[in-house]
Amino acid sequence: VDLILQHGPNDWNQVPEDAIRQHLAGIANGTTRAVVALSAPEQTTVGVVTYEIGRRYPEHQPTGRKDAQHGYVAEAVVHADCVGRGIGSFLLSSAIQDLTDSGMREVYATRHADNVPSRRMMEKVGMILVDEFDDPAMRPAGSRRTAVMRYTKV
Repeated sequence: VDLILQHGPNDWNQVPEDAIRQHLAGIANGTTRAVVALSAPEQTTVGVVTYEIGRRYPEHQPTGRKDAQHGYVAEAVVHADCVGRGIGSFLLSSAIQDLTDSGMREVYATRHADNVPSRRMMEKVGMILVDEFDDPAMRPAGSRRTAVMRYTKV
């Protein structure tokens, strides 16, 4: 929780503490999954990606799959001292692998449309842009737009 709350918020990401705590509580009951990167030898958390299975993005599903379950990434945070080392891409790739191993054909993630590092991380693991829309309540900075990215298992 501390890593997400301390290193997640920035001009592109709003991280409401109550919503994060509720989301992470899902790890205990199995509704939320996570992959974590630890530093060596300290074993402190330097990165985390949380994700779930559900039907959050039916409007972005491919033709004929609107009602199909899919995976979605909720949080992807890397400690500020470790950014640029590929940790986020590795964790995101691991999350996608777990989701596809669980039978999910599509995996979604959203980001601020102006967040280039996040876009590059998502593209690096095979995600493509499927939508972009005005979202001033969630994205108060920059273009104020949200981008929806999708990975499709081939």
